[in-house]
Amino acid sequence: MTFLVTGARGLVGRTVIDRLRAAGHAVRAVSSRPEDTELPADVAVAATDPDDPGSYAAALDGVDRVFLYAASPGLEHFLAAARAAGVGHIVLLSSIAAEAPGNPIGDRHLAVEGPLRESGLPLTILRPGAFASNARLWRDSIAAERVVRHPFPDVQQNPIHEADLADAAVAALTEPGHAGAIYPLTGPESLSFRAMIDILAEAVGEPIRLERIGYDEAAEFVFRPVLDLWAAAGTGPAPVGPTVESVTGPPGRTFAEWAADHAAEFR
Repeated sequence: MTFLVTGARGLVGRTVIDRLRAAGHAVRAVSSRPEDTELPADVAVAATDPDDPGSYAAALDGVDRVFLYAASPGLEHFLAAARAAGVGHIVLLSSIAAEAPGNPIGDRHLAVEGPLRESGLPLTILRPGAFASNARLWRDSIAAERVVRHPFPDVQQNPIHEADLADAAVAALTEPGHAGAIYPLTGPESLSFRAMIDILAEAVGEPIRLERIGYDEAAEFVFRPVLDLWAAAGTGPAPVGPTVESVTGPPGRTFAEWAADHAAEFR
C-alpha cells in the first residue's frame, strides 16, 4: 500500500511521513518546492502544478491513500486523478474554523471540504483548533531579543501538538472505521498567550519578555482575520475537547511537551 502525503515541508506533513515510514509503509510526498524538501531517500517527492492536470495524475499513480492539506488551487485536478487512481481513502487536514462559516479561515477550508465530500471518495476530515506550532511565529524575536510582541496576550487558546495531529491522521489512514468522520480536535488545556510564553521561557531556560503592541503593528506579521478572531475572543477559557484521544486512545500532548520538543529552535 502506498500513501501520498501533501505538505511535506510542514510540521504535520513531515511527522505523518515519519509515522508511516516507521510502520513500514511506502510513502510518496508532494511539495510545492521539491528542490527544498529534505526527506529520507526512500520517499519520492512529486511536484503538482495547478495548471497541469498531468502532474496530479503522475503524483497519484499507484497511490492507495492520501493525507491532504486544504488547498483549493488544482483541487479539481486532484479529485479527477484520485478517482482515476482508485484512491481508497483521503484524510483532510482542515480547521475547526470550518464549523462557523462566514469567516475567511473557515470559508477557505470549507472550499476544500465541500468538493471532497461531494466527490464520493472515502474521506475523513480533521478539524484542529490552534496549532501549538503557531508559537514559531515568535521564534526570531525570542532567539534574538528574548521578547514576544503580542496585541492580545490574555486571549486563551487550546494548542494542539503537531504529533497529535499526525497520530490522528495515521490512525484514520490505516485503521478501519474512520471514513465519513469529521473530527474536531483541540489540545488538552486552555492557555493564554501569556502563559504559553512563560512555558516557552521555562523550556528555553531564560526569561522571555512580553511586550504588548497594537493591532496595526501586529498586522505587519499576523494575518488580519486571525487578529480579528483574537480581538473577538475575550479572555475566557478556550473550549477543550475532543482531543486526539477520541481518535487514537492516548491523551493529547501538552504545550509544555511541545515547548520542550522545540526549545532548541528558540535558543
